[in-house]
This record gives sequence, C-alpha cells and structure tokens, in this order.
Amino acid sequence: MEKKNYTVAVDLGCSSVVVAVGEKTPEGLLDVACVVTKPVEGVNAGRIENIELVSRAIREAVSEAEQQLGIRITEAYAGISGDFVRCARHTDHVFVYDPQNGVNQKDVDALFDRMRNVQAPDDETIMERVPQNYMVDDNQEVRNPVGSFGKKLSSTFNFILCLKTPMQRLDMALKRLGIKMLGVMSDALATPEAVLLPDEKEEGVAVVDVGGGVTDVTVYYRNVVRYVASIPMGASAINRDIRTMSVPEKHVESLKQKYGSAVAELAPEDKLIRVNGRTAREAKDILLRNLATVIEARATDIAEFVQQEIKDSGYAGKLAYGIVLTGGSAKLKDLDELFRRVTGMDVRVAVPETGITGESKEKVADAAFSTAVGILLKGAELGGCAVIEHAAAARSGRVQGSAAACCPALYASRAGSGTRFRGAGRSRSGRTAGRRACRRAAGDRTEAQPQLGCDLPEDLRQDQQEFHGRRGRGDLG
Repeated sequence: MEKKNYTVAVDLGCSSVVVAVGEKTPEGLLDVACVVTKPVEGVNAGRIENIELVSRAIREAVSEAEQQLGIRITEAYAGISGDFVRCARHTDHVFVYDPQNGVNQKDVDALFDRMRNVQAPDDETIMERVPQNYMVDDNQEVRNPVGSFGKKLSSTFNFILCLKTPMQRLDMALKRLGIKMLGVMSDALATPEAVLLPDEKEEGVAVVDVGGGVTDVTVYYRNVVRYVASIPMGASAINRDIRTMSVPEKHVESLKQKYGSAVAELAPEDKLIRVNGRTAREAKDILLRNLATVIEARATDIAEFVQQEIKDSGYAGKLAYGIVLTGGSAKLKDLDELFRRVTGMDVRVAVPETGITGESKEKVADAAFSTAVGILLKGAELGGCAVIEHAAAARSGRVQGSAAACCPALYASRAGSGTRFRGAGRSRSGRTAGRRACRRAAGDRTEAQPQLGCDLPEDLRQDQQEFHGRRGRGDLG
C-alpha cells in the first residue's frame, strides 16, 4: 500500500466545523483528498464556551473523514479566529557589521533574532512575526536589504497575537479526541492563501472572510500582510434579526440563503414567500422586500465595520484590487453589491482556487471551505500530519484476506460484533468472544492452528498471540 503524506486541517467556526485532509503532489500543488463539514454548537464569536458540544461536532467530522480515507487521524493543524486575535507593530534596528561591504544576511538574521526576543503580554502568545519593510539609515526603504550600503538596518514587524485561553481550549477539544494540535494559525492569515492571486497580493487587496460569528479582515500590499482584524459580528447576527419576523429558527438559514438579498431595492416589491410554523394554521407570508430590508440593515453594519478596519490599516487608498469576499456567509445574494456601495471599492466573491489541483477545485468549490483549504496549504508547508492507515475492506482486501485466512473465527467474531477495524482498544467481552470462536473452530486439531508470522494487523496479532498463549497453558475456559 502506498504511503500517504497527509496534512489535516480543522477549521472551527461559530456555526460549523470543517475537517479537510490533503497531500502535496510532486508538482507542489495540494490535492484535497476529502473535506467534511458538520454543524457545531458551543462556540460564540470564536470562543469555545462548551467543550462537550464542540468535541462532539469535531468528532463527527473527523470520523467521517477517517471513514472516507481509511485512516485514523492523530495530528492536525487548526485555525482560530475572534476579537482576541490582534496585530501589533514593533520597530527595532541593528548596526551593520561591515558598512564598507554593505548589509549581508548575517545583519538581517541579527535583526530577526532581536524580533524573536520580543515578548508578548502574559495573557497572550505570538502566533507569527511578519516583517513589513526594511530601512537603511532611516531614509531608504528596501524590500531586500542585502547588498545595500549603510550603517544602520531597521525594520518594522507585524506581530500577530492571540489570547492564550482560547488557544488552550481549542487544544483541549482536539486532545479529547486523541488528536495532537501540531500548530494553530490565525484564520485571517490562512484564508488568503487559498483565494488570492499573486497580482492581488502585490498590488493590494483586502480579504474579508464573513463567518457565522466573526468577520476577519486581512490587508495585503506589496506581497506582505499589512494588517489583520477580527470583527465579532457575522451571519448569526443577521439570522437573529430574521428571527424577529417570527420565523422559526430552523427555517432562518434556508430562508436567507434561498430568498434573501443584502440589497433591499434589488428584491421584488410584491412577491411573498410562505414560511411554515408549528402547524399549517401558523404558517405566515413574508414579503421578500421586507426580508431583504432586515438583512440589508445588519449586513450594512458589517460592511461599515470592515470599511473602518481597512481605513485603520492605513492602506485604504492603495488597494488596487479592492475587496475579496469569502467565507460561508459570502454566498448571501447581493452581498458583494452591498460592499461595493458601502466601501466604493471593487468586490469579488472567491472560492478556494490557489495552490490546489484541478480536481480539488471541484471538491472545495464553496466559499465556506476557504479557511480550511488555507490551513491545509500553510500546514503542508510546515510538514505532514501523522495518521494511521487502516486496511479497511473498502480500500484494500489484502490485509483483510490475510487476517481471515490466518484466523477466520477470530476475524469473523470481531466483524460480526460490529467493531471497527481501527487498531484501538477492544472490550473484554469482544476479546473473549473472539477466543471462544477460535477455540470452537480449532477444536483439538493442532494442524489447523494459525501461524503467528502471517501478515496480520497489529491489534489482531495481539489477540491471536494472547489466544494461543492461553490455549497452550490450558486456561482457555
């Protein structure tokens, strides 16, 4: 069986969790093997408030991904987002070691070392350090300072900070499932990797990821992340407003996506939609124009907050490519038009397309998967995740066939009991049933005894060895 070098991403949002698994191709692209999304509760504005509900949702998504690929996931990269993630700038300098010969790489490394020594506040941790620019003798800005002449080299770094508690809770939720969090990254840094084109990063663009409870803003200019911000407002605020129209909660999301519009004047004036209540008598009619008016009011708030963050970044007048909208809530009809009207900037809605194979683009052709794919891309650069590959029947009959041949009764008893072939712990009753079945099948015929050297999976081999050891001692009963 070919060894897979998988990378696993967990994108925990306020309304859903996405688990994606992929691997790098020889061409350097990412092949997305599977992507699974499940609804989640217990997350508010990016903060985990109920660890049980969150772990349950992640478990469901992880289990489905495992079943699709025939693996057990033991490590993953995770993304995090919320108003507890922020950026802060810090400027420092070093004196050039040999001014006569210009700045060399050792001078740049010395400057990086000084930045690595910068400490975060006690309740925060530094997620990433992003150099913004380099200055030689305080008057010449350069992209690559190596080779420039001067006595002093300075730089401003953008530090991406996150409160420790939300990160610790996310780590705890994964540990409950036996998954080690190899790394945690800001969603605001991961999402652009999946949706931006090289020209957009170079000429200037703002990525706006509209989620359920959080809207992330990332500003790129000259191929550098200049600013990140998380607005604690998203589609759930729009949903709450729709609920005030006496719409049952279970119908809100589907009503918004199917009939809603973010621009009221673009909705039909006289068209009605019937919304079911608890009974047929409680069904009510809603004007689409009224529904759009409610949606527009809250969506405008989000757009105005985004506009303010772009202004605060200091790059509002330098973003040649305007705004790239993505995230699950970016699918709302006319949301891009609303952002155009509010911000006066060009706007496009993006799905994951950058850095992935053509086949993968079809699998993840949904703006809701942008962050998960971005985490995959960044994680793949850091290194793959350890997974345990299973020889499940759906993927390969080789190991299953050898297991059945070596000890048919043991294999049949485990298969019949419904125990999944995962190499995890088994119950005492399951092991006992397997031994008894083998004993009945073998009887006193020593020539029918299976050989321990055949190609059994580790967990079956342990059961078989234990069975034959007990049989040799005469204590099978």
